[in-house]
Amino acid sequence: MSGFVEIKKRMESVEMISKMTRAMQLISGVRMRQSKRLLAEALPFSVHCMRTMDRLLSMSPNLESPYMRFREKKPGDKWKLDVFILTGDRGFDGTYNADVVAASQSTLQRRVREVEEKGYVPDVTLYLTGTRGREELRAFGWTIDESFYYSFKEPKYLPAVELAEQIMIDYQSRETDEALLIYSMMTSPISSVPIDIRLLPADLTGLRRIIDIACDDPDVRVALPPGFPGEPPTTPFDFTGDVDTLLDYLFNTYLSGVVYGALVEAYASEQTARMTSMDNASRNSAELMTTLLHRRNRLRQNAITSELTEMSASVEAMRYIDSAIEGKKTTSRTGVN
Repeated sequence: MSGFVEIKKRMESVEMISKMTRAMQLISGVRMRQSKRLLAEALPFSVHCMRTMDRLLSMSPNLESPYMRFREKKPGDKWKLDVFILTGDRGFDGTYNADVVAASQSTLQRRVREVEEKGYVPDVTLYLTGTRGREELRAFGWTIDESFYYSFKEPKYLPAVELAEQIMIDYQSRETDEALLIYSMMTSPISSVPIDIRLLPADLTGLRRIIDIACDDPDVRVALPPGFPGEPPTTPFDFTGDVDTLLDYLFNTYLSGVVYGALVEAYASEQTARMTSMDNASRNSAELMTTLLHRRNRLRQNAITSELTEMSASVEAMRYIDSAIEGKKTTSRTGVN
């Protein structure tokens, strides 16, 4: 009976874990859908900023923006590369953080190799939003800013603006020569893939690709305005005043939109990964519960069979004893006669 009791206790534990995983799965599903709505609200803003910059630069061939091209440096100069990696704080999300860390390692190695081919000396600093992945990337030899922490749990626009402004200030003051952003983006309603985008100098081609991927998501598309993104306007327009001030404003707002969109995407990806992981855990719990139930039933059946066998043996023994006693009595009577 000790095995039966152990199985019963384990079944109670599995049932409790199953309830927890189902609850976490439902919560992650709700948060994922909320993040998709946030992303749909942010996309028109980002697309408008991108198109405005496109038109402004294409209509002014002689206009050059320091935010659109790499700086010229001498061979042997340092190339300051700041990389912002959106990792999470919590577990129970499958391989989400591990995938982001692996993609970061691959992107960093590629970018460092490209910088060295130009004759520059790469100086890389990583900024991780969460606590996950720090030890792994540090083990690869990368420098991590331990003072930086930015949780993207339930992302808000104003904190994203503050982060974007700091990135812009560092670039303007030449504290950095290039800023990369690595995060996980939803490629389907149930899966995501880590991607990287260059924030500064701006990579409008990469941003268009990311917008196309986002617009293909049914949960995002249903919340977008009708006909979005549509065709870009071709009507010429005139601008007055300082063009540099206008470009600063456009790139600042563009950067805020991109950072906020990435935070929302990372949040949606993490919640989707957690929802999928908890769904798998719930199914595994159900399978384990079925296995334990069958094992318990077998133990119970074996116990019943053993009891019946013992009862049958006892009956046979009693019959044998009764027969022996009856035989002795018969022999005794026969001898007396």
